[in-house]
Amino acid sequence: MSKAVSRRLVKLGAEAVVLFGSRVREDAYEESDIDIHAIGTGPSCRYRLERSQGFLVSLCWMTSAQHRRAFKNPSEAGGMVPAWRNAVIVYDPKGIADSLKREAKRWRWQLIDKKADRWVAEEITGYAAEVHRLIGNLQLGRTHAGAVVRSVLALRIAPILAVHYRILFDSENQLWNLVSAKVGAEWEQLQGAALGEGKQNFEETCKAALQLYAKAADIVRHLLNLQQYEVVRHACQVASSLTARASAAPRQEERI
Repeated sequence: MSKAVSRRLVKLGAEAVVLFGSRVREDAYEESDIDIHAIGTGPSCRYRLERSQGFLVSLCWMTSAQHRRAFKNPSEAGGMVPAWRNAVIVYDPKGIADSLKREAKRWRWQLIDKKADRWVAEEITGYAAEVHRLIGNLQLGRTHAGAVVRSVLALRIAPILAVHYRILFDSENQLWNLVSAKVGAEWEQLQGAALGEGKQNFEETCKAALQLYAKAADIVRHLLNLQQYEVVRHACQVASSLTARASAAPRQEERI
Protein backbone atom coordinates (compact mmCIF):
# COMPACT_ATOMS: atom_id res chain seq x y z
CA MET A 1 0.00 0.00 0.00
CA SER A 2 2.84 2.41 0.86
CA LYS A 3 4.32 1.89 -2.61
CA ALA A 4 1.03 2.87 -4.25
CA VAL A 5 0.89 6.04 -2.13
CA SER A 6 4.54 6.66 -2.95
CA ARG A 7 3.88 6.55 -6.69
CA ARG A 8 1.11 9.11 -6.27
CA LEU A 9 3.38 11.38 -4.23
CA VAL A 10 6.12 11.14 -6.86
CA LYS A 11 3.64 12.35 -9.48
CA LEU A 12 2.96 15.34 -7.21
CA GLY A 13 6.65 16.18 -7.10
CA ALA A 14 8.17 14.11 -4.28
CA GLU A 15 11.93 13.65 -4.69
CA ALA A 16 11.98 10.93 -2.03
CA VAL A 17 9.44 9.05 0.09
CA VAL A 18 10.11 7.48 3.51
CA LEU A 19 8.17 5.65 6.20
CA PHE A 20 8.37 6.73 9.84
CA GLY A 21 6.60 5.67 13.00
CA SER A 22 5.05 2.61 14.58
CA ARG A 23 4.70 0.60 11.35
CA VAL A 24 8.47 0.85 10.95
CA ARG A 25 9.22 0.12 14.62
CA GLU A 26 6.78 -2.83 14.50
CA ASP A 27 4.92 -1.66 17.61
CA ALA A 28 1.76 -0.55 15.81
CA TYR A 29 -1.69 -1.40 17.08
CA GLU A 30 -4.74 -2.11 14.94
CA GLU A 31 -5.68 1.55 14.34
CA SER A 32 -2.16 2.97 14.06
CA ASP A 33 -1.61 5.29 11.14
CA ILE A 34 0.93 4.80 8.37
CA ASP A 35 3.35 7.72 8.68
CA ILE A 36 4.63 8.73 5.23
CA HIS A 37 6.97 11.66 4.61
CA ALA A 38 7.44 13.09 1.14
CA ILE A 39 10.63 15.04 0.53
CA GLY A 40 9.89 18.01 -1.70
CA THR A 41 7.81 21.17 -1.97
CA GLY A 42 4.58 19.34 -2.72
CA PRO A 43 1.08 20.80 -2.38
CA SER A 44 0.30 23.90 -0.33
CA CYS A 45 -1.01 21.75 2.53
CA ARG A 46 2.06 20.42 4.35
CA TYR A 47 0.21 17.80 6.39
CA ARG A 48 -2.98 15.85 5.88
CA LEU A 49 -4.71 12.62 6.81
CA GLU A 50 -6.49 10.28 4.44
CA ARG A 51 -7.77 6.72 4.36
CA SER A 52 -6.33 4.25 1.88
CA GLN A 53 -7.02 0.54 1.60
CA GLY A 54 -8.48 0.43 5.10
CA PHE A 55 -5.63 2.31 6.78
CA LEU A 56 -5.29 5.82 8.16
CA VAL A 57 -2.43 7.45 6.29
CA SER A 58 -0.54 10.44 7.65
CA LEU A 59 1.09 12.40 4.81
CA CYS A 60 3.70 15.04 5.54
CA TRP A 61 5.55 17.15 2.97
CA MET A 62 8.88 18.74 3.91
CA THR A 63 11.89 19.76 1.88
CA SER A 64 15.31 18.32 2.68
CA ALA A 65 16.29 21.78 3.96
CA GLN A 66 13.34 21.76 6.37
CA HIS A 67 14.39 18.36 7.70
CA ARG A 68 17.93 19.61 8.25
CA ARG A 69 16.60 22.67 10.08
CA ALA A 70 14.59 20.31 12.29
CA PHE A 71 17.84 18.55 13.23
CA LYS A 72 19.07 21.93 14.53
CA ASN A 73 15.84 22.91 16.27
CA PRO A 74 15.75 21.78 19.94
CA SER A 75 11.95 21.47 19.91
CA GLU A 76 12.01 19.08 16.93
CA ALA A 77 15.36 17.27 17.01
CA GLY A 78 14.48 14.90 19.86
CA GLY A 79 11.75 13.28 17.79
CA MET A 80 12.99 13.88 14.26
CA VAL A 81 16.47 12.39 14.64
CA PRO A 82 15.40 8.93 15.86
CA ALA A 83 12.56 8.91 13.31
CA TRP A 84 15.13 9.31 10.57
CA ARG A 85 17.50 6.78 12.10
CA ASN A 86 14.74 4.16 11.96
CA ALA A 87 13.19 5.33 8.68
CA VAL A 88 12.44 2.94 5.82
CA ILE A 89 13.22 4.51 2.47
CA VAL A 90 10.59 3.72 -0.16
CA TYR A 91 11.70 5.94 -3.04
CA ASP A 92 15.01 7.79 -3.31
CA PRO A 93 16.50 7.96 -6.82
CA LYS A 94 18.79 10.93 -5.98
CA GLY A 95 19.95 9.64 -2.59
CA ILE A 96 18.33 12.56 -0.74
CA ALA A 97 16.66 10.41 1.92
CA ASP A 98 19.75 8.26 2.33
CA SER A 99 21.82 11.40 2.96
CA LEU A 100 19.36 12.60 5.62
CA LYS A 101 19.36 9.20 7.29
CA ARG A 102 23.16 9.19 7.43
CA GLU A 103 23.14 12.71 8.90
CA ALA A 104 20.65 11.59 11.56
CA LYS A 105 22.91 8.68 12.52
CA ARG A 106 25.87 11.07 12.93
CA TRP A 107 23.82 13.64 14.85
CA ARG A 108 24.62 14.35 18.51
CA TRP A 109 23.05 16.71 21.04
CA GLN A 110 26.44 18.41 21.42
CA LEU A 111 25.88 20.00 18.01
CA ILE A 112 23.10 22.17 19.45
CA ASP A 113 23.99 22.26 23.17
CA LYS A 114 23.97 26.04 23.61
CA LYS A 115 20.88 26.48 21.45
CA ALA A 116 19.09 23.74 23.43
CA ASP A 117 19.92 25.36 26.76
CA ARG A 118 18.67 28.75 25.55
CA TRP A 119 15.46 27.14 24.30
CA VAL A 120 14.85 25.40 27.63
CA ALA A 121 15.36 28.66 29.53
CA GLU A 122 13.06 30.59 27.20
CA GLU A 123 10.33 27.93 27.33
CA ILE A 124 10.25 27.52 31.10
CA THR A 125 10.15 31.31 31.42
CA GLY A 126 7.34 31.58 28.89
CA TYR A 127 5.18 29.06 30.72
CA ALA A 128 5.28 31.25 33.82
CA ALA A 129 2.41 33.07 32.11
CA GLU A 130 0.38 29.85 32.17
CA VAL A 131 1.05 29.53 35.90
CA HIS A 132 -0.42 33.00 36.41
CA ARG A 133 -3.38 32.13 34.16
CA LEU A 134 -4.12 28.95 36.08
CA ILE A 135 -3.97 30.74 39.43
CA GLY A 136 -6.20 33.54 38.14
CA ASN A 137 -8.79 31.15 36.76
CA LEU A 138 -8.87 29.24 40.04
CA GLN A 139 -9.34 32.41 42.04
CA LEU A 140 -12.19 33.52 39.76
CA GLY A 141 -13.86 30.12 39.79
CA ARG A 142 -13.38 29.53 36.06
CA THR A 143 -13.06 25.77 36.24
CA HIS A 144 -13.19 25.03 32.51
CA ALA A 145 -10.54 27.61 31.67
CA GLY A 146 -8.50 26.40 34.63
CA ALA A 147 -8.73 22.81 33.41
CA VAL A 148 -7.45 23.86 29.98
CA VAL A 149 -4.43 25.70 31.42
CA ARG A 150 -3.72 22.85 33.84
CA SER A 151 -3.63 20.48 30.86
CA VAL A 152 -1.32 22.82 28.94
CA LEU A 153 1.18 22.73 31.79
CA ALA A 154 0.82 18.97 32.21
CA LEU A 155 1.44 18.41 28.49
CA ARG A 156 4.14 20.97 27.74
CA ILE A 157 6.52 20.82 30.71
CA ALA A 158 7.74 17.29 29.93
CA PRO A 159 8.92 18.16 26.37
CA ILE A 160 10.99 21.00 27.86
CA LEU A 161 12.69 18.62 30.26
CA ALA A 162 13.18 16.12 27.43
CA VAL A 163 15.38 18.68 25.72
CA HIS A 164 17.11 19.56 29.00
CA TYR A 165 17.98 15.92 29.61
CA ARG A 166 18.81 15.40 25.90
CA ILE A 167 16.24 12.63 25.49
CA LEU A 168 15.56 11.15 22.06
CA PHE A 169 12.16 9.61 21.38
CA ASP A 170 10.90 8.00 18.21
CA SER A 171 7.31 8.44 19.34
CA GLU A 172 5.63 11.16 21.41
CA ASN A 173 3.80 8.32 23.16
CA GLN A 174 7.12 7.51 24.86
CA LEU A 175 8.08 11.05 25.88
CA TRP A 176 6.22 11.46 29.18
CA ASN A 177 7.34 8.05 30.46
CA LEU A 178 10.95 8.72 29.46
CA VAL A 179 10.96 12.04 31.31
CA SER A 180 9.39 10.42 34.38
CA ALA A 181 12.03 7.71 34.36
CA LYS A 182 14.74 10.38 34.26
CA VAL A 183 13.33 12.74 36.90
CA GLY A 184 11.98 10.18 39.34
CA ALA A 185 8.94 8.84 41.17
CA GLU A 186 7.76 12.16 42.60
CA TRP A 187 7.63 13.67 39.12
CA GLU A 188 5.75 10.65 37.78
CA GLN A 189 3.13 10.99 40.53
CA LEU A 190 2.69 14.72 39.96
CA GLN A 191 2.50 14.27 36.20
CA GLY A 192 -0.11 11.53 36.53
CA ALA A 193 -2.19 13.71 38.83
CA ALA A 194 -1.91 16.76 36.56
CA LEU A 195 -3.01 14.63 33.60
CA GLY A 196 -6.02 13.38 35.55
CA GLU A 197 -4.91 9.75 35.72
CA GLY A 198 -5.85 9.22 39.37
CA LYS A 199 -8.74 9.95 41.70
CA GLN A 200 -7.68 13.50 42.60
CA ASN A 201 -10.29 16.21 42.61
CA PHE A 202 -10.02 19.26 40.38
CA GLU A 203 -8.09 21.44 42.82
CA GLU A 204 -5.59 18.64 43.45
CA THR A 205 -4.91 18.17 39.73
CA CYS A 206 -4.29 21.92 39.38
CA LYS A 207 -1.99 21.88 42.37
CA ALA A 208 -0.06 19.00 40.78
CA ALA A 209 0.37 20.99 37.55
CA LEU A 210 1.71 23.98 39.50
CA GLN A 211 4.10 21.71 41.39
CA LEU A 212 5.27 20.20 38.08
CA TYR A 213 6.16 23.67 36.87
CA ALA A 214 7.97 24.54 40.09
CA LYS A 215 9.95 21.29 40.03
CA ALA A 216 10.93 21.78 36.40
CA ALA A 217 11.92 25.38 37.12
CA ASP A 218 14.18 24.22 39.93
CA ILE A 219 15.82 21.62 37.66
CA VAL A 220 16.69 24.17 34.93
CA ARG A 221 17.27 27.17 37.23
CA HIS A 222 21.00 27.32 36.43
CA LEU A 223 20.18 28.02 32.76
CA LEU A 224 18.14 31.16 33.47
CA ASN A 225 19.51 34.65 33.12
CA LEU A 226 18.64 37.23 35.81
CA GLN A 227 15.53 38.51 34.05
CA GLN A 228 14.23 35.00 33.38
CA TYR A 229 15.00 33.97 36.94
CA GLU A 230 12.90 36.81 38.39
CA VAL A 231 9.92 35.87 36.20
CA VAL A 232 10.14 32.19 37.08
CA ARG A 233 10.87 32.77 40.77
CA HIS A 234 7.79 34.95 41.20
CA ALA A 235 5.56 32.45 39.38
CA CYS A 236 6.82 29.68 41.65
CA GLN A 237 6.28 31.79 44.77
CA VAL A 238 2.69 32.58 43.83
CA ALA A 239 2.04 28.95 42.91
CA SER A 240 3.54 27.77 46.19
CA SER A 241 1.34 30.16 48.16
CA LEU A 242 -1.79 28.97 46.37
CA THR A 243 -0.98 25.26 46.71
CA ALA A 244 -0.28 25.74 50.41
CA ARG A 245 -3.73 27.31 50.87
CA ALA A 246 -5.31 24.53 48.80
CA SER A 247 -3.70 21.90 51.05
CA ALA A 248 -5.14 23.57 54.13
CA ALA A 249 -8.65 23.92 52.64
CA PRO A 250 -11.35 21.22 52.97
CA ARG A 251 -11.42 18.72 50.10
CA GLN A 252 -13.93 19.29 47.32
CA GLU A 253 -15.10 16.48 45.10
CA GLU A 254 -15.49 18.44 41.88
CA ARG A 255 -13.55 16.87 39.05
CA ILE A 256 -12.93 18.00 35.50
